[in-house]
Parts: sequence; C-alpha cells; structure tokens
Amino acid sequence: MVFSVGGLKLAARTEDVGGVSPWMESIPVPSQTPFVHAMLKRGNHVMPVYDLASRLSCQVQGDRLLCLEARHLDGPMAICIDADVPTLEAVEPTAIRPNGRMDVETLGMVTIGGEDVAIVALQRLGRLRQDAVRS
Repeated sequence: MVFSVGGLKLAARTEDVGGVSPWMESIPVPSQTPFVHAMLKRGNHVMPVYDLASRLSCQVQGDRLLCLEARHLDGPMAICIDADVPTLEAVEPTAIRPNGRMDVETLGMVTIGGEDVAIVALQRLGRLRQDAVRS
C-alpha cells in the first residue's frame, strides 16, 4: 500500500495495515515513548498515536487527514497520514532492495511510478528509537 506523510510517498505491506479511515481528534497523554504522545478512541478501542510526521521532520498535508491503523507487534497503532487516498501496488519481492534510510524503520526500497519509495516496517515502528533511548 502506498500512502504519504508530509508529501513524502511511503509504502507498507498490506498485511501490516489494519485499515484506513478518516482522522479523528486524538487525546494528548503524557508518555516517555518517543513520538507517542496521544491516544485515539474508536468505539470501544483505544490505541496509541505514533507521530510519523514528526519522526520524518514534516507535517501531514490536506484538509481531511486519514488514519492508518498499523498492526504493530505491541498492538494496533494509529498514524495520521496525508489526505491523499492510499493506493494498492503489487510489488515483486525481487524488486525490493536495501534501503539506507536511518530516520525510520524500513523493510527496503522499491521503485513505484518511477519514484523510489521506502517500505515502512509498521510492525517494528519506533523500535530503533526506543532501543537508542535505552542505550
């Protein structure tokens, strides 16, 4: 799945995405977890909000922002993404190549529509930062 944050195109494995819906106002909470400073309530479910835009040093764009629900190893996590509706792209595993990005956890890089796109490791998002903070 291809989505954008701050105009930056990113990708995620479809099995790592729980869904995409309109963004709802989040509730600020005190937290020592890097880039997690709010919670989002949907019905009976509450999930942490991971601020991927801040992590990438940008701001989400658009009037009607979207919520990407990541299937993180620690449980569902909400990520605010740009208003551009995500698209599905089929990618051959052999097309995925190593990625040198150090600003976010990735599974590699792939070329989509002539543009290099990082595949974000949604299941492990935040783990690099947490490990660095513990060291």
